[in-house]
Amino acid sequence: MSATLEQSGMDLGDIERRAERFAAEGPAGERLDFSIDSLAAIDAWLDTARARRGARAADWVAGAGCYVGEVIRRHVGGRWRDRAAPATRRGGWWRLGGRDDFNPVLDLDRLIITPVDKVRARLGDAGEDTIERYYDAVERMVIPRIEDLA
Repeated sequence: MSATLEQSGMDLGDIERRAERFAAEGPAGERLDFSIDSLAAIDAWLDTARARRGARAADWVAGAGCYVGEVIRRHVGGRWRDRAAPATRRGGWWRLGGRDDFNPVLDLDRLIITPVDKVRARLGDAGEDTIERYYDAVERMVIPRIEDLA
């Protein structure tokens, strides 16, 4: 295991538990069900959190990223892996109180994705594709649809 997850006090088994905890609390206090439709609640919360720019949003990013990754893993497949946190710009408001060192990847065999990074990007930039579109893009890359192959 790399120093990244050790520094965050987590191991790969904690990712699913963190996603479960996040789902139980939900972004608006309502339980999320790991359905594809539940990703709309994540997008709505990110839009609201971006407007408020609160410290709670920074703490929420890792849990939301784990949840998004677990939705993808449960519907598309894959396995969690650790990776070193990339060199990134410091001082962004969403990093205040956040866990810069926590950055697992979801390995889908032909594709490796970073759901925590995606949530961070979506929180920081209103122009970033939604979490729902992210899921659709991942699904299409892993499970091509007949119309996409034609």
